[in-house]
Amino acid sequence: MSYAVYHLEKGNTSSGGIGNHIDRKVGAEYSYKQADPNLKDLNKSFNLNRYCSMPLNEAIKARIEDGYASSSKIRKDAVKYTTHILTGSHEKMKEIEKSPEKFRDWVVENKKFLEQEYGKENIVRFVLHRDEKTPHLHAVTVNLTKDGRLSAKEIIGNRKAMQNRQDRYAQAMQSFGLERGVKNTGIKHEDAKDYYARMKQANDIGNGSEIKAEKNLLGVYKEESIQNLQSALKSQKTALKSKELEIQKLKEEKILDAEKKTNLLNSNKSLDNAIKNVVVNEHYLKEIKSKLVERMGVKHGNDVRNVFRFVGHSIQNKNNNEISEMVGKAMEKVGADKNLSPAELRLLMESKEIRKTFDYLVSERERRNDLDQKRGKSRGI
Repeated sequence: MSYAVYHLEKGNTSSGGIGNHIDRKVGAEYSYKQADPNLKDLNKSFNLNRYCSMPLNEAIKARIEDGYASSSKIRKDAVKYTTHILTGSHEKMKEIEKSPEKFRDWVVENKKFLEQEYGKENIVRFVLHRDEKTPHLHAVTVNLTKDGRLSAKEIIGNRKAMQNRQDRYAQAMQSFGLERGVKNTGIKHEDAKDYYARMKQANDIGNGSEIKAEKNLLGVYKEESIQNLQSALKSQKTALKSKELEIQKLKEEKILDAEKKTNLLNSNKSLDNAIKNVVVNEHYLKEIKSKLVERMGVKHGNDVRNVFRFVGHSIQNKNNNEISEMVGKAMEKVGADKNLSPAELRLLMESKEIRKTFDYLVSERERRNDLDQKRGKSRGI
């Protein structure tokens, strides 16, 4: 039985490393050690749009600049792109590769699948690799929604959405003899780095001198049978080591989970103590609020002030209430741009930076009115 293989991973780091691997960048051979340099010419990059011909980091940036329509500022930790690997069981993929027409159709169907799932303009890389053991496609998509927001959470979806996407991919690959893998196995995705490290260690052991087929004294075994035996032993050893590494990884994850639970319990205890202090100590509550007000003022006070970098002459006709309304509207604008909550806006409103902005506008009004009066007197008005 042959399986369709589709793996996706959020781009949580700079795109430089994966870009070097996908594009087979000269000088960055360390990023594609598994590739056979003699087969490099078999690889193919597809220019589905203008972004595909750019360096990957520039392509991601350009697509976001062209497609981002939200008024909110993009967060520094936003997941801007997703990487995809599309392939199948090794034996079946090599069989498909032998037929140029069928192999071309397989590439086209994968392209259609990605376009339907993520949008053609959001695909900034689509590259075929044939210089590694199993033919496969690499793709990179930008996480832009149809209405121009940047949201990996919405594009990738939850566990159920990812399962449904795997179903759709398997359905698209049925005509090539590739089927859907078993659902709900409990096996988690691993990134490319973990996968290659695991397989390298397994193959290193499989190639070790401890696995040898020996001839008996009568010389009954033929060379062919010895090779078959060696191959079988290597496969068994590789599979065994793979399982051992998976078990070790699960153990490490359990240790991390235990540490996270301990940290969470300690955090809850600290929070519980803080709440008790607030309940019994009004001064403590005021102290906490004062610190939060100060923090919001330092963080966003200048943003409000910068709204009034250029003050028009209309300020001369404003009373204090109207100036206060101007500052309030400026705060609302900053709040929308920075995704501030109503509570954060209230804290910002009480900061000294906002008071300074109000005082600045009042003094600017007085300064201009005084200046007009002096000019009037000098002209004898």
